[in-house]
Amino acid sequence: MGAWPARAVATAAAAHHTVTLGKPRCAAYNEPMNSTENTADSAQERAARLLVTPGALAQLSLNDARTVVRYMEPRRVAEGAQFIRAGDRENTDHLLLVIEGEVTVESPTSGGLDGLVVTVLGPGSLIGEMGLIDGAPRSANCTASTRLGLGLLSRDSLVQLIDQEPAVAARFLLAIAKRLSDHLRDANRKLLTLSQVNRAQQEELDSAHQLNAEMLGRKG
Repeated sequence: MGAWPARAVATAAAAHHTVTLGKPRCAAYNEPMNSTENTADSAQERAARLLVTPGALAQLSLNDARTVVRYMEPRRVAEGAQFIRAGDRENTDHLLLVIEGEVTVESPTSGGLDGLVVTVLGPGSLIGEMGLIDGAPRSANCTASTRLGLGLLSRDSLVQLIDQEPAVAARFLLAIAKRLSDHLRDANRKLLTLSQVNRAQQEELDSAHQLNAEMLGRKG
């Protein structure tokens, strides 16, 4: 697609400003890349290699990753900018690959309190793969801890990939499915562990109550 050499990139004017990444021609994307073809090729290669790391899609081959990356568009986000907000319903149908910088992911809390930091993501991390598939509202807040370089794959670009490179698209979607499956299995393991801990705590409480009742009975 040739998107890397001349596409615009996203930036925020000030810290803690919210940036929406869903529209490729959004007014927020006003910082020119000023990239030569050589540097663009190098950026694409770096993105492709990051796409096949364990934090992204390790099941994908490097050649397939190079093809997928050609359908991505580069984005820049300023340090401190919140570019994904929990509950967002618009412009959610895209996936982001972190190429440069770090992202703080926070779980929203009630009562206007600061969110709970879930994790910090670095180069080779994927964000929003579920949104690419279903376009559902975002579930977490993502803020640029540092200035970010991202690769954005929109659903429209995914449809083009499916049409033009169906075999690569099939393998890419299988890798996405494997990643989502792994996350679900991990969540199930954590729920099982939590359930076991809760059961053990309840048994301890029941034993303590029984002991108290026996002691009160003796005193009576």
